[in-house]
Amino acid sequence: MVSYSYKIVHSGDEATIVFQTIRHGDVSIVFKYKKMPDGNNYLWYDCFNLSIGKEMQAVSEEEEFAHDISTIMYLCENPSGPHQNFIINAFDIYLSNHISQFGRIIDTDLCSTIAYIGIVLNALAKNEPNGEQITEEGKKNLLKMLMARTERKFGDYLYLTRYNRTPRGLQPYLISFNDFKNNL
Repeated sequence: MVSYSYKIVHSGDEATIVFQTIRHGDVSIVFKYKKMPDGNNYLWYDCFNLSIGKEMQAVSEEEEFAHDISTIMYLCENPSGPHQNFIINAFDIYLSNHISQFGRIIDTDLCSTIAYIGIVLNALAKNEPNGEQITEEGKKNLLKMLMARTERKFGDYLYLTRYNRTPRGLQPYLISFNDFKNNL
């Protein structure tokens, strides 16, 4: 999948990812980061969690995260597809690619994708003359819109993380969205 080139600059406990885009020039996004014992850098970002029903801090490996963000940024800046809304087109293309690669979309990956889209929209808005950041209400609306889109278009490929209580603690397992919906 096509993405923009980027560089990552570390300073203290922050990592700045600078993307070279066609329409908006250099776009920078700053995240908290930490080098972990495995030698990789990990970034923190806000992400809605379906299991607990609220926004929380999520962690992602730096290179994978930067690549995913650059892909979504490219898709948002270069709209294609049948839908009029560039956000829906970017979302559909990104999720379709993920499903082609993995055969499914797990709720945590879905929520990360939605968070990435919000991050990209805010980053691009900074480079617009009258660009406005997404408000908390706007984030909720984006989440609702893209969750509804997922149910309609990708529901057969969506899996939800559930947990069983065991003597060794909580153990995650996956259930298909359709099975979950049928058992309500």
